[in-house]
Amino acid sequence: MVNEVGAFIRAHVNDLLSISQDIALGKDARLFLKVAIYLLLISIVGGLTDFLTLGYTSLAVILTVPSLYERYKDYIDSYVINGCGKMQQLYVEFDSKFVNRIRKWILEKQKLS
Repeated sequence: MVNEVGAFIRAHVNDLLSISQDIALGKDARLFLKVAIYLLLISIVGGLTDFLTLGYTSLAVILTVPSLYERYKDYIDSYVINGCGKMQQLYVEFDSKFVNRIRKWILEKQKLS
């Protein structure tokens, strides 16, 4: 029993350390960027509040948001669906205005090289 628990913990710790090593070495750029952004956000929020206030606020949010969602599920879902549609429209506009120009510029640079 103890050996099984030890093997289980060892396997998970080794996986965590392997992922941490990949992040630190920059092998997975997307994951590295996510970790960096989350650490930056945690740093900013931590600089604005102290730990006790952050803990109490997090606890209040964790306890109230699920019950509020269960109560007003239909209204929230309709607003989220509406917001997603608007975000998709904004993405299409952004893509057509800026991203396509950058792609064309990169292709032209590659053709000239």
